[in-house]
Amino acid sequence: MNAGPGNQFEPHVSGSRVVYTHKAGGVGEVRWHDLSTGLHGTIPDSRGYDVIADVSGDSVVFTRMLSTSAIFTYDLKKGGPAVEVAPQPGAHRRGAVIGHHTLVWQDYSFGSRSQPEITTFDLESGVLTRLTQDDLLDRSPAVSADGRVIVWTKCAREFDCDIWMAVAGKDGFETRALTGAQGDESQPQTNGQVVVYTSTRLEQGKPTQDIYWQAVEGGPEYRLALPGLDANPLLSGSLLVFERQDPSGRTLNTEVVLFDMKTQTLYALTRTLRNEHLNDIGVDETGLVHVVWSTQENGFDVRALTLQLPDRTGEDASPLLPTPEEVCAEPGGLSLLSSVTLRRFSGAPQKFQALFPASGKGLLCVDNGFGGTATSLGWVKINGAVVLAPEAFQTGSPLTAQRVQLEGRVQLEAIIDGPSGGSFRMRLYSDVSGVPRGQDPFEGEERLPGQSVVPQVWVSSEPRGTVVLEETPEVAHAGCSQGGSGVFTLGVLLGMVFLAWPRRVQVPARSRRSSRIAR
Repeated sequence: MNAGPGNQFEPHVSGSRVVYTHKAGGVGEVRWHDLSTGLHGTIPDSRGYDVIADVSGDSVVFTRMLSTSAIFTYDLKKGGPAVEVAPQPGAHRRGAVIGHHTLVWQDYSFGSRSQPEITTFDLESGVLTRLTQDDLLDRSPAVSADGRVIVWTKCAREFDCDIWMAVAGKDGFETRALTGAQGDESQPQTNGQVVVYTSTRLEQGKPTQDIYWQAVEGGPEYRLALPGLDANPLLSGSLLVFERQDPSGRTLNTEVVLFDMKTQTLYALTRTLRNEHLNDIGVDETGLVHVVWSTQENGFDVRALTLQLPDRTGEDASPLLPTPEEVCAEPGGLSLLSSVTLRRFSGAPQKFQALFPASGKGLLCVDNGFGGTATSLGWVKINGAVVLAPEAFQTGSPLTAQRVQLEGRVQLEAIIDGPSGGSFRMRLYSDVSGVPRGQDPFEGEERLPGQSVVPQVWVSSEPRGTVVLEETPEVAHAGCSQGGSGVFTLGVLLGMVFLAWPRRVQVPARSRRSSRIAR
């Protein structure tokens, strides 16, 4: 998009409009570029050093460094000079982001310059609100496109950070912590319904760094567990992009990947020998997806990739993972692979196990209390990884469902514990519905293959148990024993992701050629 002289970095996109910082000769300025029309320009009348811009619709927000640092806005449609937001003598404000009419920034004006606070400003009402007031480090704010949800990182000390969230209501913002002591979290982003972030946690004594997310309204924490290091997640609707360092690659450079949370498909957007620094993703009114990042070539340059995902005519309105409870209630023509009822007796926890062949997408349904009373202590595992933990049995819902990936050889296990009389029924279906088909590519452009990846709920531990020999499955597996034998040693397991055999989901993509922008 811009590979000219100087350094271009920190691109952000809203629809098809991109803003970024251009630095050359000691001067910093904010530039804009429309990916749909090719039009571009510079925010005029820079009396200082302009950096770190964001965009929402026609509104651009950026930091202007003078004797202090202030936040300015600029209207791409109306033009004219940029306007300072809520001027305050001696203010030190940086890193502003915008969602609709809500601005959020790091504010260093309240005391220690090493411990910024988070401040928000409503462009319509003119109300300035300080969201944090403590001795901790509050940084890296982000805001949803509708301006309703704000997230940021709060650190007690280095490598001890959590994600906080503020949700707008009738009486102002309600703030709360989203994560706790489970790891070191950073780089939050939100689309108003889901909050994504990076977390470093110990797994079997070794640190892992993966992408996690939770629903704003509450619920389980999901993990996209891939080999290597993943960081810097960005969201637009149900589309999640992030930087990935794949240990199986030719070099350990960072690449840009996209995960479609609706279809649970992962796409590699770049395959270079350079480090790609991801900055944003947007979907325009035609349904085209625009991903922008910076990379070091001739200095730092800004690049953009335009792509069209299968069966999409616009931005997806359902960014959460599909909830298959309705399918479990009425499975229709889905193929039933296994159905068994576990009942709790006295003594050690009862356990069921089965081994059978199955491939592709699966649907796990658990009817808590079926044939008895509901239990609060149950576990379900597939190929050694916990799919449902006790938390799923403690929601009060009689039906719990989870989409899973079946990898040819399926080892299905379940445990029931707690008071005698508890029971649950476990059903596993083969779910082949909803597999996306590739669309015809744009003329002269490429297709990107996708890989099916099923995120899993983050869980911690489970008890030891004995194999249930008394249980008789309701549906037998052809050529496989349902009962099994022996005692399985169950230790501490963490939620894992199932990687399917590569499934080629073709995606038309258009990579914008580098071009110099007229000066």
